[in-house]
Amino acid sequence: MALITCNECDRMASDQAAACPHCGAPIARLAATAQAQRVLVVNRSVGFWLGLGIFLVPVVFVWFLLRQGHSTTSRVIGFGWLALMLVAMASGDGSSSKPASSSSSQSQPAKVAAPVEPLIEVSAQQLAQAYDRNTVAADQQFKGKRFKVTGVVDSINTDLFGDPYVTLRGGVNQFMQPQFELEKTYSDYAARLSQGMRITLTCKGRGDVAKIPMSDECVPVN
Repeated sequence: MALITCNECDRMASDQAAACPHCGAPIARLAATAQAQRVLVVNRSVGFWLGLGIFLVPVVFVWFLLRQGHSTTSRVIGFGWLALMLVAMASGDGSSSKPASSSSSQSQPAKVAAPVEPLIEVSAQQLAQAYDRNTVAADQQFKGKRFKVTGVVDSINTDLFGDPYVTLRGGVNQFMQPQFELEKTYSDYAARLSQGMRITLTCKGRGDVAKIPMSDECVPVN
């Protein structure tokens, strides 16, 4: 026997009674309606294959526990196992990345700056004599390399492109004085020069033309 609510007077009455004892409304129809509206609850159990799937791949199969009928205990165990698996995966990724970073740092040796070679210091006369004696040997020593040269100004000129250059005394004769082309930014410096001045330049060797030493990219030191 169960108690149901009377639709007429909203009072409780037995579902076995023929009529409501309070208002006299028929009870049989109300009992049938209440019986039809009852929801059947099906108790589900976690089968072998579902349990195996949850154990191996909880990310996929644990969601089946949300279906109606599974107990709260099954859901707690399933989602707890999922949480443990996710934590284990996250910690595994973190630990595996640390050795990789350390090994990569160990495999890359520290970069050591290459020592700077000191500039060769030479006089204009010594440079001219080196090319006069042996052009090949002089090229190996000066061509493509920077050096510091000191000498007395013989002339101040400009080439076909308007770049200033000076010749320093010390050549085999007055027509074969070594030439030193200045960078354009030092045009004012070249304008202040005069014959007989002693200057020091850092230049890059360019070889020779008919035994005349040629240098460019010259920058004044004094």
